[in-house]
Amino acid sequence: MLKKILLQLPEYYFIIMIFLAGYTPPFSIQLFHIILIVILALQIYFANIVSGLLFSGLIFFFNLFFLVAVISEFNDFTEFNSEAQQLLFVGLSIWIFNMIASIAMMYRYGKMKIRSSQRIRFN
Repeated sequence: MLKKILLQLPEYYFIIMIFLAGYTPPFSIQLFHIILIVILALQIYFANIVSGLLFSGLIFFFNLFFLVAVISEFNDFTEFNSEAQQLLFVGLSIWIFNMIASIAMMYRYGKMKIRSSQRIRFN
């Protein structure tokens, strides 16, 4: 039971991150982010291997662009002050957590056995 919850933790983490990215006070969330949250919730419920690998691969790929964006913003600073330090600390922390979560999702769906209902049958 605990292992199942731990393996689903990346999906819950990404639901929280997507909600925080789309939230604007007082209480408004963008439609695109709602759709992504629903897709992740459906992924948790159905645990489809192909969509799980696709979603984790996309997160991994876009996370590489996130790292480039953090480095690019860091290069805009002329001196290494507290703001640059904060940008690196927060940006790289988020990047590391996202990479760990996407690799954990890849591991989970890569090790999952294909159910007989998902196999292609050739008659």
